[in-house]
Amino acid sequence: MYLQGRSRRAQAFGGMNKEGVIDSPTGSDAGGRPRGRVRSPGSGSSPTLADLARRLGVSSMAVSLALNGRPGVSDELRAAALSLAEELGYRPNYAARALRTERTSMMGIINRNLHNPAFLNVIEGFDDECAAHGYQVMIGSSRLDLAHELALIEAFAARELEGLAIAPLETEAARKTWRRKSERPIAILNAFAARNDPNVLSVRSDAVTAVRLAVEHLRELGHRRIALLTGTVKERSDSDRDSEFIAAMGRDSLTPHMIACGWDAAHARAAISAALAAPRAQRPTAIIANSDHLAHAAYLAAQDNGLVVPHDLSVIGHDDVETSQILGPPLTTFRTDRYAIGRLSARLLIDIAEGREPDDRHIEVPVELIVRGSTGPARRD
Repeated sequence: MYLQGRSRRAQAFGGMNKEGVIDSPTGSDAGGRPRGRVRSPGSGSSPTLADLARRLGVSSMAVSLALNGRPGVSDELRAAALSLAEELGYRPNYAARALRTERTSMMGIINRNLHNPAFLNVIEGFDDECAAHGYQVMIGSSRLDLAHELALIEAFAARELEGLAIAPLETEAARKTWRRKSERPIAILNAFAARNDPNVLSVRSDAVTAVRLAVEHLRELGHRRIALLTGTVKERSDSDRDSEFIAAMGRDSLTPHMIACGWDAAHARAAISAALAAPRAQRPTAIIANSDHLAHAAYLAAQDNGLVVPHDLSVIGHDDVETSQILGPPLTTFRTDRYAIGRLSARLLIDIAEGREPDDRHIEVPVELIVRGSTGPARRD
């Protein structure tokens, strides 16, 4: 999904009003001539920030701070400004703001796959935080196509966004494409991000801890042949997660099995099914998925091979989406605050856009293992 905008900055947020007028500060110059257009609420024209300021008896800056939830104004003024804005039907003139400040007040977010419900919570958190600070949001989906993702990044950069959050298929390709086209910050979501670029931020669930806890849980159940679902050669964004899996298996002198399947559920099902078709003594008895979306594919692959979860195959997901609780059996998975991932990434981008240094440019959101019915003792060979 790609929300189309217009190419010129002044038009990116709906253009000028029907009269072709961009609001400017009201009052008179030294010669007594009007400096800008004064509007009267109810005259048929949309009310402006200056109209609200005049009614409240304060400056336009104070009203702007109040409406955008910024510090520097009293709670009483904030409540009065919000009430008056609602009463008069005030809407910000983004075109005027862009021309006046040379900023678009627009953020972008790109996800891998809108079919994965986990991303919807991330987008919601991102949009809510942006709205609270007066930013609009462009949303795009890579549709699990790397070429489309990179083209989308270039298109977003051409809109002169204040920043971009992205859950990439391939982190370095996404970062380099954005950096070639924009000097604004980029926030990498739910993927490993190198920390040697000062304009790169990141927010993710603690995937490394999740893998370690998953291996420990399965080992306690007696599993030795454990497989990790991972990206294809062209779709790698969790290299530290893969490394932790190898290390965790090595601590018990076990051979790590990696199933390269990318992010597409159909491809994952085929790849897992092929692995499960191996002789019983060789096939994995447990699978760790990087999302509940792909864990569901593991259930289907088990069915394809006449196997039963968890009697023949234990499965662990990641995200704890609502549908995971009603699978048969309910999915053992990692719960993380997906809404917070979106909200925190927006806050990082806003801080940088507004000249503030974040307390931490790279944030990991805690995970919690939720044990349900999809994991059980390993069958004896």
